[in-house]
Amino acid sequence: MRKYLAILLVALPFSANADVITGNIVDWPESGPNITIGDGINDVTLFWSIATLDFGFFYGSGFTGDSDVAIATGVTDISQITDASIFDFTADSVGPVGDADVDPMGIGTFLVWNNINTGYYGVLRVDDIYSTTGSFFDTFLNGTWWFQTDGSGDFSMQEVPEPGILPLLAIGLFLGALLRRRAR
Repeated sequence: MRKYLAILLVALPFSANADVITGNIVDWPESGPNITIGDGINDVTLFWSIATLDFGFFYGSGFTGDSDVAIATGVTDISQITDASIFDFTADSVGPVGDADVDPMGIGTFLVWNNINTGYYGVLRVDDIYSTTGSFFDTFLNGTWWFQTDGSGDFSMQEVPEPGILPLLAIGLFLGALLRRRAR
């Protein structure tokens, strides 16, 4: 019986990667408060200011206190970031970078922040920089963010699927029947 149980446990697939969590930033005011994204234990801190309408500057640890920033040049989808450490985090600010309105492909710029104390990574896609009045003083940012909970900087999100409950039940019934047959 132990032999079959050991085979069953070895055969079960398990999730290979940590979670990438995501969310949205809505109506973040220009030069407003820093925003922290993370998993509740680890995080990165984001800060931005207006360059011109549809463009912004994004800042590193000199402004955020703990997180440096880099542009993810050439990235058009979060799954392309498989190692966030390859980006250049040497500048204290990057920009001006545009939102989806000025991008030829209609995709906003991807920016990566690295927490200089913990090594964790977060990504922001700049979806929209807009003004409610046409003035720089009423400028806001909407974006989509991602945070890798294991600190690896791999945002490809290619996880091994968890087994479904019905296949597990079928395996259990099969092994139970096999063990009863051998007992007779």
